[in-house]
Amino acid sequence: MRIVFFICLFLFHIPACTLAGYAIDRNANVAVMDFGTRPGATTAEININNAEHTSNDYIITRLVNRNCFNVIEKDFALKVAADEDLNVTGIIDPDTAKRIGEILHVKYLIYGNVANVSVSDTGTEILGAIGGGVNICTVKARIIARMMDIDTGTIITVAKGEGKSKSSFVNLAAGRDWMNIKVIEIGSVKVTQDSVHNAIQKAAYAAVDDIIFKLFNEPKDKI
Repeated sequence: MRIVFFICLFLFHIPACTLAGYAIDRNANVAVMDFGTRPGATTAEININNAEHTSNDYIITRLVNRNCFNVIEKDFALKVAADEDLNVTGIIDPDTAKRIGEILHVKYLIYGNVANVSVSDTGTEILGAIGGGVNICTVKARIIARMMDIDTGTIITVAKGEGKSKSSFVNLAAGRDWMNIKVIEIGSVKVTQDSVHNAIQKAAYAAVDDIIFKLFNEPKDKI
């Protein structure tokens, strides 16, 4: 009994960060790089419309809103890294990450990819009188984010986030315009650009919530 008591007492006094194997500084400087797109996972139109790059903004916004880390201003971080001819999009190797960290004076780097953007539940409602129909579908986005410790090159955590957004717009009969609605083609399906951005935003927010949950065991907020 006495041995068990001393063992329990010893474990009770070990800091939680030691038990977890890694101490995370919530107030440390963090840089968020531009998220890329995994080859074959998204269409060229998503790249053309820069939909994937907005994930960087969404990641930063969510971190700030959840009071997590001291996030370096995006344009400054990307410009400084680009001026050094360093890769700042998608997957970043440890040597490049370390150099970025030294230049920006950050402890951690967050980067990743828009892993997939897809469409499901497609359908069309016919508009009879004016011709054409209403295209209805669901856009799904998936993001994978990695957080690296600059000093060690260690990947602290890998987080995933998924988001969905409804897309519906009037597809008029041949010879008529698209009513000025910006669309992106995913496979053979046209969806609104806003729906793609909304799905990516939700996926980015979910990825940040996953990071915070894994590092600090804080519950995920509603998106």
